[in-house]
Amino acid sequence: MKLLILFDIDGTILYPGTLARQLMDEEVTLFTGKSPRLQVEDVAGFTDPIIIHNALQKVKFTDGRLTKAVDIILQNYFNRLQEEYPRYPKPYLYEDAMKLVHRCKLEGWQVGLLSGNMRKAAKVKLSRFKIWDEFAFGVFGDEASTREDLLWLAQEQAWDELGKAYTYSKMVMVGDTPNDARVAAMNGVRSLIVCRSPEWREEIEAMKPTWLVDSFEDLDSIIIKIKE
Repeated sequence: MKLLILFDIDGTILYPGTLARQLMDEEVTLFTGKSPRLQVEDVAGFTDPIIIHNALQKVKFTDGRLTKAVDIILQNYFNRLQEEYPRYPKPYLYEDAMKLVHRCKLEGWQVGLLSGNMRKAAKVKLSRFKIWDEFAFGVFGDEASTREDLLWLAQEQAWDELGKAYTYSKMVMVGDTPNDARVAAMNGVRSLIVCRSPEWREEIEAMKPTWLVDSFEDLDSIIIKIKE
């Protein structure tokens, strides 16, 4: 069966720590003079541009150059992330996620990335663990206006990079947030959601993911379900 498995990054493949959120908050503060006090719920499951856009609205930024402000802040954020993330001590790889990646490949499925990170930010994070090249291609937060749009963009990228056409019925989103489950459900894409944060379980369940697991350790069971 020809399938395309699309993995989220933060919270799914790796634990990123809080550096990215901290840097975003600091850059918005430097630009506007006010801190948006970004919390996990402000960033989880959203694209980097949307996070900054919402943060500017949160501090009531009224300059009128909102798009330009987002671009400036994102570039400043990336410059600092590129410098600080490689030596930031808190991130770690979720070994169960990488086992799933490798198992999917063994099944003959294509494995890609679907992440709210900017492409260059995603590369910084994954390159730290030398896994950037594990994925056939990726679609990222700076390539579409919303996370919902990343799914159709993934279809286009799969054709460009792999020369294969995938309908939504042949795609699976792998993530860890309620928003991942929501985006998949609204587009008729199956979702495999790992509940890394127990406090999100009820909210994830409300989004009706196809499969909700506490970890990816039971690979045989997961693969059987995806094949059904």
